[in-house]
Amino acid sequence: MKGFSKVELVCAIIFFISAFSCGIWFLMYSYFAVPEISLIGDKEVLVKLGGTYDEKGAKASLNNEDISDSIKIESKLDTSKVGDYVITYSVTNTKGRQERSVTRNVKIRDDINPVLKLKGDSPYKVQFGSEYKDPGYTATDNYDGDITKKVKITGEVNTHEIGIYKLYYTATDSSENSVTKIRTVEVVDTTAPKLTLIGKKKVTIKLGANYKDEGCKAYDEYDGDISDKVKVSNNIKNKIAGVYKSTCSVTDSFGNKSSISRTVQVGTQADIDSQNYILVSISDQALWFYRHGKLQLSSSVVTGMYGIHDTPRGSFRIQGKAQSIYLTGPDYRSFVNYWMPIYGDIGLHDATWRSSFGGAIYRGGGSHGCINLPYWAAQSIYYNAPTGILVRVV
Repeated sequence: MKGFSKVELVCAIIFFISAFSCGIWFLMYSYFAVPEISLIGDKEVLVKLGGTYDEKGAKASLNNEDISDSIKIESKLDTSKVGDYVITYSVTNTKGRQERSVTRNVKIRDDINPVLKLKGDSPYKVQFGSEYKDPGYTATDNYDGDITKKVKITGEVNTHEIGIYKLYYTATDSSENSVTKIRTVEVVDTTAPKLTLIGKKKVTIKLGANYKDEGCKAYDEYDGDISDKVKVSNNIKNKIAGVYKSTCSVTDSFGNKSSISRTVQVGTQADIDSQNYILVSISDQALWFYRHGKLQLSSSVVTGMYGIHDTPRGSFRIQGKAQSIYLTGPDYRSFVNYWMPIYGDIGLHDATWRSSFGGAIYRGGGSHGCINLPYWAAQSIYYNAPTGILVRVV
């Protein structure tokens, strides 16, 4: 066997070393080569709730070789639930080393706005100087349900300043859909001024004496003291005995009005009774009404059933008045339009069920003690005879 020359031996050694080095390099490359990976499509994707997510995927390469088939995808995406989801795409080199990954953010969102409702009138009026209390609101969402507590309100109402204000209500759901509504609030003054009499509520003067009203004090929540705007009016006849009214009235800058009256009696009660009274005669079955010394009306009547429900004689006064009521007793129930009691359950009233009055009706078809009047007479006395007027039954 022919031996190697020195040159051949050197070449053989160099070849062996080169081959060994290539093997080592290839082995190291397999372990430490870094793949490249990138998303296909957008990094952030918006998907409608309940909709379909279109997976675009990713692409990867190693040393210019496509290894996209080796990409692993990790995802917990649920399009039926609103939320922010992350999809991870990862790939490794041929030895399972040097992993590289990219992520895609997927937002699942509802695209329907919440429903926001404001309670109360529009515009909503608030009294000047009072505390503003919101009349309320509701907010509901097709996905989140009741989100009333999440409503944000901006703006303010100054109830100490007359004017128009706006409040903004905004409801936002978990998908950031929002709706805004505006409430117009008017701060107004609808409260009438307060009037206070100066002096007594009831004043008595002598017949013929001059009367001068002491006036009133007036205070308004907005205008303050407006006593100088008070007007006094009356129609007191100081030579005619009777009970009159003297009235103070005032109007504030917003047209709110107030009035208060003082009772002014001209003459003594005896003086008044001598000129203002109702006289009822049982024997004549008649009534006469006098006001300020002048006869106002006369009318036939029917008094209580003779010997059974006799109308009491004496001096009485009209104690009160009522309209459209039923008078009831053990054996009757009668509707009357005008009722004026004078003593217990005895009084003056209309009796529309009667076709005639006067004469001897009371002896066989009289009342239960009341003084029955024709409708027109009862109506006139009701509106013209003051409560407290003397009623003499003879």
